[in-house]
Amino acid sequence: MAKNPRTKEGKISRQAILIIILLFLLTVISNADKAIIGFASVPLMEELGLNAEQWGIIGSAFFFLYSIFAIIGGTLADRFGAKIVIAVMAIVWATVQFSTLFVSSFTFLLITRIILGAGEGPSYSLAMTAATKYLPKEKLGIGLTLVSVGGPLGVAMSAPILISLITQFGWRSAFLATCIVGLIWVVFWLMIAENDRKEAIAKYKANRQQGQQTAVSKFGPVLRSKNFILIALCGFATYWSFTIGLNWLPNYLENVRQLSAETLSIVAALPWIMITISQITFSTVSDRLFKKTKSIVKGRVFVLGPVMLEGAVSYFLGTILNANMLVIAFLSLGLTFGCITLVLGPTILSSMVSKEHIGKVQGWFMAFTSLGGIVGPYITGLLIERSATQAAGFHMAFQLCGIILLICGGLVWLFVRPKKDENIQSNVA
Repeated sequence: MAKNPRTKEGKISRQAILIIILLFLLTVISNADKAIIGFASVPLMEELGLNAEQWGIIGSAFFFLYSIFAIIGGTLADRFGAKIVIAVMAIVWATVQFSTLFVSSFTFLLITRIILGAGEGPSYSLAMTAATKYLPKEKLGIGLTLVSVGGPLGVAMSAPILISLITQFGWRSAFLATCIVGLIWVVFWLMIAENDRKEAIAKYKANRQQGQQTAVSKFGPVLRSKNFILIALCGFATYWSFTIGLNWLPNYLENVRQLSAETLSIVAALPWIMITISQITFSTVSDRLFKKTKSIVKGRVFVLGPVMLEGAVSYFLGTILNANMLVIAFLSLGLTFGCITLVLGPTILSSMVSKEHIGKVQGWFMAFTSLGGIVGPYITGLLIERSATQAAGFHMAFQLCGIILLICGGLVWLFVRPKKDENIQSNVA
């Protein structure tokens, strides 16, 4: 970018605020696109004659190419700039949402989910990368959170609208609505976002002149490091939980808890509102601790680990209680606390590499993270299909998710310890 958008006083500039708003809306649209499949699960399964195992495959299919394109997207953004890559990505989403209107079989639906996953693969890492370039280090946690909360808010805000559209006009109307909104966003993005292509190309050529081998030698060890692997595992657990919430929780509330469409439209938004509140709260706490201690461990890791463990406990409590309200509350808390890695994971990683590699490391992080999205929905469907009752299958799936959160959160809490030079880097602009 032609000018450094960070201010010396550590405040967020007006230009940065505008970009953060656009990126927030990007994550809103992205997660609304993901959420439709969960809200439409019952009518879609009935119309296409799908069983629970097949629906689990549909949920997992979204992430088949997600990992690969998360890496590709981050690399392309480092080379050609984030503006054009994000615009192309959003156009792909809108096109796929429109094509879903013509779905008439399991195979057709499967293909649309795979392509949509490829298009959305780079979305979160690119949004984090673009936001990072505009944010002062003292505001990194809350700044990235303002982008990230578009995810849960996208689900929360779209839930009553999409469920209403599905109920009144059929599930296809919801896909058409998100297609239109996505195209409108692209127009504003192209008009407002600063063109960073020339700067990205210049940096790429400079790195080439300095020697690719040197760049690889600096970036490779990050991917092989204990810290990156453990943060990525935490992301894996988070996406396992996150995708169960998207693909299976509405189905559980409607079929097992017997909630009406009107009640479901309200309750379905609850965990995503809670995720928003918790991400803002914990990222603010993390920023304050980091500012006070100047330590990634005390300011970031010691927040991430315990919150993940709280998510695990909540999932277990949600499966052993009977009252609907308590079950909904604890399952919502499990999903809420399980999503904290989506904020603190990128925040920690941004302190571990130099600026020219931020896009790549965030892409690799999302690539490993999204593997949880491949495995989680399918295993859930398998457990439901092969259990004696639907309720038993769902409860086993929620308990398994809790165990994974417990293990991964515990490992991060105990063993993620950035090296001294990484801590030093986190304190430079």
